[in-house]
Amino acid sequence: MSRIIYSLYSENVGEHMSSTDYKKNQFKKYKLHLETKQLEYATKVSADYKLYIIKETDYDKIQFMKLNKLEELSKIYDEVLYLDFDVIPQTDVNFFEYFDMNKINAYSMSRTPGANELKWKFQANDWDRMNVYAKTCAKKSMLILENMSGNDTMINTGVIGGNRKAIQNLNFSKRLPEAYKVFEESCIDNLYPEEISRSWRPNNEVFISWMIEKYNVPYTNIGMAWNFMLDDYAPRGGESSHFLHHIKKEFDITFGEIDEMES
Repeated sequence: MSRIIYSLYSENVGEHMSSTDYKKNQFKKYKLHLETKQLEYATKVSADYKLYIIKETDYDKIQFMKLNKLEELSKIYDEVLYLDFDVIPQTDVNFFEYFDMNKINAYSMSRTPGANELKWKFQANDWDRMNVYAKTCAKKSMLILENMSGNDTMINTGVIGGNRKAIQNLNFSKRLPEAYKVFEESCIDNLYPEEISRSWRPNNEVFISWMIEKYNVPYTNIGMAWNFMLDDYAPRGGESSHFLHHIKKEFDITFGEIDEMES
């Protein structure tokens, strides 16, 4: 049984709300620490490890690249696991043996704003392209065009894995042109207020969530413990989680503060 864990890293990601100067500097500062932790985990679970240093600078293109790489590696390895480079393994529990790798395994998030927050967002026009609720609306809009209601979750692709059969069944690259087409139609013909729909952009998480629901691709929600996100909603915690996902790139929480000479 051949297995690989991989990640992608680019030093010069262009301007994006998820790629601020602070976050890029944090990646550079802690690069060796992050790579070492992922490599150590791969060794413990008897998997190869590869960090792809890429030249692509467009943030959104990189997000699609990681899913195309998932498909590419499935032609070489029996089982494949992708980790965002800001995901830090914390336990020795074997992902490949814990989950049914005949399915696509990732974390499905549900983030519906409360009444007061929803009112504030509309008043402040505070809907952005990375908002989980807005992305879920985009996915549901795509499904509605095909007379499907869709669920209220959005897959986070920071951690995603499956075996060759599961990844080929997803058929991401071949279904991508269709996803773009349906997305463009949904931006014109949808039931959502303009304040939400004008924030929509082509997005890897929207598209893979749409594919899995439309084509009934076998899927397992791995749960928060395997993709525990440290963000504004949970700035601390996750000590008992298997994978810690540093959305804010505050890597000192895990590694402590380091000198530039250590990076």
